[in-house]
Amino acid sequence: MKLIKVISRVTALAVAYCLSLAGPAAAQDMPASVYVDISPSFVTNYDEGARLKYLKARVSLKVVAESEEMVWHHLPSIQNTLVILFSSQAEENLTSTVGRESLRREALQKVKSVMSTLENGGNQNIEELYFTDFIVQQ
Repeated sequence: MKLIKVISRVTALAVAYCLSLAGPAAAQDMPASVYVDISPSFVTNYDEGARLKYLKARVSLKVVAESEEMVWHHLPSIQNTLVILFSSQAEENLTSTVGRESLRREALQKVKSVMSTLENGGNQNIEELYFTDFIVQQ
């Protein structure tokens, strides 16, 4: 019986030692940022005119790795904000490269604003917003 206790203590100490060695290495392996792909793609009409015009956009967010779960939790609010932003755009903002880049920066600021409102300081966790697909039907 004493031999079993000694073996179990030695095993426990060996496991604890191995985990302490792996701790910093495991932290180094964790990426600083991760990408959150918002799906489904945004499909909305835009530019109130006589003819309906459509925008399809797929968005990815680059976020601090530790905050990925928080972003997923607030995804409905983020999606709502982006739908409202995209549907309020004029055609000029969607069909030119400069306009799309301006829209991308505005979308990033809107997402940061949502996260700041919902999570105190949550805007610091959103690093970048990218369009991974952008189709305009005029």
